[in-house]
Amino acid sequence: MYNYFLHARTYLIIKRKQWSEALGRTKNYSYTPFAILCAPRSGSTLLHTYLNFHSHIRSYGEVLREYFESNNLERDSANLVERLVFKPHSTNCKAVGLKIFYEYYEQHSYYATCFQEVLIRKDVKIIHLIRKDILKLYVSLKIAEKTNVWSTGKSSVYNNADQITIDPADYLKFRKEYLQHQQLFTGLFQDHAVLEISYEELAQHPDVILKSVQQFLGVKPQQLKTLLKKQNQDNVKTHVTNYDDVQRLSMLN
Repeated sequence: MYNYFLHARTYLIIKRKQWSEALGRTKNYSYTPFAILCAPRSGSTLLHTYLNFHSHIRSYGEVLREYFESNNLERDSANLVERLVFKPHSTNCKAVGLKIFYEYYEQHSYYATCFQEVLIRKDVKIIHLIRKDILKLYVSLKIAEKTNVWSTGKSSVYNNADQITIDPADYLKFRKEYLQHQQLFTGLFQDHAVLEISYEELAQHPDVILKSVQQFLGVKPQQLKTLLKKQNQDNVKTHVTNYDDVQRLSMLN
């Protein structure tokens, strides 16, 4: 059953922060800047919604993608992160951040420019969100691409009757690149304060992981909630016709 009380509470928390921003006369930079760094389908939206439930955290999520998809791409992207996110906020905000994906680093120049803007700021704290089960990450990505549903507040939206067949070579290429990206970005952000967490830990032990994230951001821990539901509740094997073959191949490489 959909939790309308939680929805209303979440809405009021976010609106109260927006009103504070709009009405507040005193705005400054006295907050902790942060970025959620990850690959798609790693739980970034889940973490983002949890953090936005905190009364003193402002997470802008995929503000860069939203900006570029709704604006002329020829527009100047210089200092865009500072203009959209790391700008003066009300004194009520103690931590302000956004999501940046691995792909931004190698994507079109306007994304790369924004990625570099985060990278050169050593005061930006990095929450490096990884997914340990790469096969489930890959399957989740393929399902999202097929259904065009990337997040939801309702139960599973994937029809079990519609299965996917994985190209083993494509999966192994994806797996190799994902591990390379993890290593690459660990090195790139070595001069930043970094907290690495996994999607699996966040899903299984949210209270413990979210407390560590809040402490990392320098805010007083609160009990955080989210409206998001896991999209594919059942075993990943039910969605993949050749799961065992791919799993076996994965273990050999």
